Amino acid sequence: MNPYKALPNMTTWNVMNRKNLIVAACISIASLSFSVHAQSTTGGISGEAKTGDTLYLTNPDTGFKREMKISKDGKYQLQNLQAGTYQLVPMHADGSFGPPQQLFVTAGRTTRVVPPAKSGAANTP
Repeated sequence: MNPYKALPNMTTWNVMNRKNLIVAACISIASLSFSVHAQSTTGGISGEAKTGDTLYLTNPDTGFKREMKISKDGKYQLQNLQAGTYQLVPMHADGSFGPPQQLFVTAGRTTRVVPPAKSGAANTP
């Protein structure tokens, strides 16, 4: 009896090992992409404003400043903002300023900016 007959053929063993290695590598890469996404440190804001308005977004803690002109549809979105407290001030097309709003940006989320209620208007859902 030949004792080497019980051992797998080296070619078969190499192919099986290679397949297992590829599967393990794919699983590792997939799990790495999930962990990177879960550790996001930035968030965003989105909302609507009047066409022609300019929005000024600042974060006094970091010195961050951004100016954004509102386009025809009135919608805006800013991404990749560091988590923290921001102040949003609208400047209308006539040069007057709207009331400042304090916003809290959370990592991994987009904060929806709700325009402040006009004086005398009821806050109804």
